[in-house]
Amino acid sequence: MDLCGRTDLAVLADLGLTVTRTDPTPPAARPGAACLFEMRTSKGYEANLRVEASTPGTVEEARRLYRGTGQATTMRRIGAVDGAGEEAEAFGKQSEPGFRYAEYMVHSRTGNLVVKVWLAVGGDSYVPTSTLAEKSLDILAATRSAVPTG
Repeated sequence: MDLCGRTDLAVLADLGLTVTRTDPTPPAARPGAACLFEMRTSKGYEANLRVEASTPGTVEEARRLYRGTGQATTMRRIGAVDGAGEEAEAFGKQSEPGFRYAEYMVHSRTGNLVVKVWLAVGGDSYVPTSTLAEKSLDILAATRSAVPTG
C-alpha cells in the first residue's frame, strides 16, 4: 500500500505546511507500509508527519507490536483514545531544539491492524496539543479505513 500517495494532507492545510520530501520506507522488521512527510511551516520551521500501517500475521503479534510502541516511546502518555480501535492511546512531547517543537503520536490496534500517526510541528510557539490531536486522529481514521485487512 502506498501511504505516501494515499494519505490526504488536506487536513493539515490550516497549519500552512509544505512537503519538502517523502520517504516510503516501510516499518522495520514487520509487514506493513509507511510514509514520512518532511515539511516546512510558512516561517521555515521543521514539521514532520509519519503514518504507519502494520498487519502482523496474528492478533497476538499485533497486540505485542501495539504494546511495544507504547513502551518504547520517550513521549509523555496522554491517555486512551476512544473510538479509534479496539486499543488506542496517545502521547505528546514539547521540546526546544532552537525553536518550539510540539509532537503528538496516536496509535491503535484493531484485530491484526496496527496504525500509528506521528505529527510534529515547529514554530515560535507550541502548536496546541488539541490541534495536533484532531489532525492526527483524522489521518489515523482515514488510514484505518484504507488498509485492507482481509
